[in-house]
Amino acid sequence: MIPPAVLLAAAGLSSALSVPLSSSTISDPHALVGEALPMSPSYKPLRVFPEDLVFQVSWGPFIVGQATLEVKEIVDFNGRAAYHVVSRAVSNAWCDTFYKVRDLNESWIDARTLESLGYSKKLREGHFFRDEWVLYDHARHAYLAKRTGRDGNFTFATGTTTAHVQDVLSSLYYVRTRDELRPGASVILDVNTRQNWPLIVRVAKSRKVRVPAGRFDALLLEPALRHEGLFIQKGRKLQIWLAQNPSLTPVLMKVEVFFGHISAKLTKML
Repeated sequence: MIPPAVLLAAAGLSSALSVPLSSSTISDPHALVGEALPMSPSYKPLRVFPEDLVFQVSWGPFIVGQATLEVKEIVDFNGRAAYHVVSRAVSNAWCDTFYKVRDLNESWIDARTLESLGYSKKLREGHFFRDEWVLYDHARHAYLAKRTGRDGNFTFATGTTTAHVQDVLSSLYYVRTRDELRPGASVILDVNTRQNWPLIVRVAKSRKVRVPAGRFDALLLEPALRHEGLFIQKGRKLQIWLAQNPSLTPVLMKVEVFFGHISAKLTKML
């Protein structure tokens, strides 16, 4: 006999009951994560699934660490099937001596709509500390957020969202599903990071780029970020090169910061 959970997953449904989003019911989004689910024809596809990308992170000419982007599973997330996206950044031993980085970002993307269901961000960069998460209630156009300080004290926040909201991490995967990416085009997304703001992603040009994983014809995307990005707490300008192949694989990311620029170059596609 086929288990009921498998039958529900095949129909694009989850066997779990949804938990109301409130400060009295949710202490951590990971408590909403249930069993892994199989792929279903009713899900909207990402460009690549599963995907596991490894990047070499450099500060100017110096290699300072490694970053990863991965989406390896679909999970039950508060009663909805969700792609689980994870990004990590870790500085190497040399960089640790003066600017230690241990960043973990997670996003849960609704497999049927490709909207963000929520994200978790744990940034440890030198003396900078950020520990927060945001969950989205799309039916009520609302969000619930929690921010925890270094001393363990925390605060909750609530507010309204626009329709079809994304977070910063889910935005990268959503943009890659779009077919209109060509030089001169722009994609506008509704993003919420405890504030609602439009993320405008401009396709600047096409060019060849060389990274440790090889040489690629790539599209240069320039997202206009207003708040924290993927791997670092803040940057003045972000550039992302996507390979011009069916996967639209991110092969190079570069961000200007107050002390130079940080780049992440693709080394492996696992």
